[in-house]
Amino acid sequence: MPKCWHQMRNGIGTLPPSSPPKAYSGERFMIARVRSVNFVSAMALSVALMAAPAYARDGAAGEAEATQNDAAPAPDAAAQPAAEAGDDSTITVTAQRRAENIQDVPISIAAFSGDTLAAANVVTVQDLGRIAPNFQATKGVQSSFLRLNIRGIGAAGNTTIEPSVAVFVDGIYVPRAGAIVGALMDMQSVEVLRGPQGTLFGRNASVGALSLHTATPVNHFAAQLTGEIANGDRYRAEGFVNVPITDNVALRVAGMSQWFGGYWTNRLDGHQYGGVDEQALRATLRADFGNVEWIVRGDYNHSSGDGFVNLDFDPNTVSPATLAALQTRLGGQLPDTNLNDRLLNQYVTADLSDRQWGVSSTLSLDLHGSTVRLINSYRDWDNDQLDGDVIFTPLPIASRTGDYRSKSQNHELQFVSPTRTWLNGHLDMVAGLYYFSEDYRLDEQLHMNAQYCNALVAAGPGRTACNSFLASNGGHNAADQDVFQSVESIAAYSQATFHLNDYVSFTAGGRWTRDDKSGSYAERVSNPFIVPFRAPEVLTFPDLSEERFTYRFSLDWQPNRDMMFFANYSTGYKSGGYNSGGGSPALSRFDPSGNLISTQRLFGQETVDNYELGARTTWLDHKLTANITLYRMDIAGYQDRAFDGTSFTIRNAGNLRQQGFELDLVAAPTRNLTFTGSLAYLDSSFTDYHNASGLPGCAILGPGVPAACTAVGLGATQDLTGKPVTFSPEFQGRLAVDWTGELGSSGLTWAVNGNLSYISDQYIGLVTDANPQTLQDGYALLGARFTLNGANDRWSVSLFGNNLTNANYSLGDLYQVLDSALGLRNSVFPGSTAVRRLHSDPRTYGVSGTIRF
Repeated sequence: MPKCWHQMRNGIGTLPPSSPPKAYSGERFMIARVRSVNFVSAMALSVALMAAPAYARDGAAGEAEATQNDAAPAPDAAAQPAAEAGDDSTITVTAQRRAENIQDVPISIAAFSGDTLAAANVVTVQDLGRIAPNFQATKGVQSSFLRLNIRGIGAAGNTTIEPSVAVFVDGIYVPRAGAIVGALMDMQSVEVLRGPQGTLFGRNASVGALSLHTATPVNHFAAQLTGEIANGDRYRAEGFVNVPITDNVALRVAGMSQWFGGYWTNRLDGHQYGGVDEQALRATLRADFGNVEWIVRGDYNHSSGDGFVNLDFDPNTVSPATLAALQTRLGGQLPDTNLNDRLLNQYVTADLSDRQWGVSSTLSLDLHGSTVRLINSYRDWDNDQLDGDVIFTPLPIASRTGDYRSKSQNHELQFVSPTRTWLNGHLDMVAGLYYFSEDYRLDEQLHMNAQYCNALVAAGPGRTACNSFLASNGGHNAADQDVFQSVESIAAYSQATFHLNDYVSFTAGGRWTRDDKSGSYAERVSNPFIVPFRAPEVLTFPDLSEERFTYRFSLDWQPNRDMMFFANYSTGYKSGGYNSGGGSPALSRFDPSGNLISTQRLFGQETVDNYELGARTTWLDHKLTANITLYRMDIAGYQDRAFDGTSFTIRNAGNLRQQGFELDLVAAPTRNLTFTGSLAYLDSSFTDYHNASGLPGCAILGPGVPAACTAVGLGATQDLTGKPVTFSPEFQGRLAVDWTGELGSSGLTWAVNGNLSYISDQYIGLVTDANPQTLQDGYALLGARFTLNGANDRWSVSLFGNNLTNANYSLGDLYQVLDSALGLRNSVFPGSTAVRRLHSDPRTYGVSGTIRF
């Protein structure tokens, strides 16, 4: 078998599986097919033009070259052939800014190669939660929101709140998680770093980091083209071409295009929703001149469609009488109340356009074994979405348009010492300087639709006046919100590892960070009948300037090459910020002269103290790997989310403790058979939270439920001390098997992957209030993939499926928008209200084919 094909099957140059796609009806479908044919034809033509001369020049392809930059490969154990007795194969990660064997790194890490992502049908960041314990990624109600959680902690989704899980693509910080909602393309590896990573990864890695590595050019020709068809009317084409330009310079171009019809059918208009039309392109140029390496990347992604998510109305959260009253208010209609039929019944006029592009440069200089690295990047993201109707009912009541724009740049100077060279092999060092800036803007308009007055204003003169006013101006731009935030951050960091002897090492690191923020908020109201839901407010945010020193200490002991035990103490930090949500009443108060008296639009920083004990072990001549980490994270000033039925507000909670363990097992009894298992246990509880959000209709909740509750919005509080935070399941687990073989002497091979993931009960409300209505039962997801490979791996055909048992669960629970105005509070028990459930994807299945050159 030529070396290049063997390398492609072992993670180098391998693409992740295509995700399932969208078919359109009529003219739109024909356009989609033409675009698909054009994309596939262009990729195939490129391959054909370059393949012959490349093979004539090089013959059998040479060895792929791994790089020492931040995009170094990180194949996981499940992706590698089982190590035989005496085999030195390793799993390489870059969690400490240098390429290292994962078994030598005293950090809790889940690492996956491109092959493993493909075998487990992982095509988006959201899918990673099925294979990475103690990690969840949940798409929000709007496509611009993506909640990333590690150990139960993540950003609440407010447009100006900082994430708790930092995202890096090829070593470049991405400030907005919504920018990685699209499909993963031409991935080399993924690393999930659990626990604070502030020393080396910087701002907003207070509970962990997600590090994505795209494929890097290699010094031989390679190409691949994949096509896929799946249910939900999904069609996808993806491919790459890797071309050596000279002996020292190589270019890799990857592209992807998919069309997806969506999983949800609307009974009101008969249309299919939830679809996307996505195109992506990335070009990477790598020049390696021995002691100098330069990697330049450019990427572009555009997604369009309806941006729709299905928020089912849960009839069990309201009384029959309340449901009947809602039906009367809505003119005899109701939203779909069947949580299992994948249907909806609501007015929809949604539209989405998401564009982003970025460029980056990583220049590395080798100085006698040390590496000096200069990293520069710029990213531009623009997400424009129409949400109609934001009340999610069959009537056109109110719609929303929002334009999210982010322009950011990163600049970093790194120094990495050679491994075990300084001070006679006793000292390793990483140090650096960092600069980041972002300008972020949200332009949002709330529109009154035709049935706004009839649904929300009581019958009488008020409704008549409302309809008259609506007829005169059409209700367009009834409320117009503009939010702006500018962020600048500088940092200096260093981490040193002292090898005290051949067995014991001590690591100490620290990072000084300064964050400066400024911005403004303006809510302008042009229609008086929307004032109960959006109050006018214009405010220049007070400038925020924060400095913080975060640090890490670690002691590890390696009694032999197969075992390492460690103890860690690390700290994390997330800066304070501004509340950007609109609502009524206004969150700021002014005197008659317009001077600011007080505001609830500011919240403070969040800090983390993390303690870990762990072991990295291999047994039975490397046929069994067992890693475990015990941890405790104490979080102070937790940035929590409150909701009053019209807007979300961030405020600092008391103290929160997340503790548990993470266990990862890999057993490879033969070279063709691998079992992978993981289990995460999480004990979550607030140690001090006396002013948490009350249930929607209650002013005060102490011990027991009071006899009477009133709807008072953000003034409602309760004591959640001892209760868990949302999205903190007690158990998460995964079992997987990878089995490969040959079909006699035909040259054909086959591969089977089966994977089962489980997540236990958890609160999934978008507000932390321990409402029993938002307690999600545990569920399991079963997936499988069968692949037949041609001779020399030049082609393959795969059958795949996810959620094969068609499990039905919610990704997040949201209180009905304007629930009080719709008469939906206090209908089941005091303090309760109607709940909308963010519907999960149904069973998905499809077939894909790949050609390799």
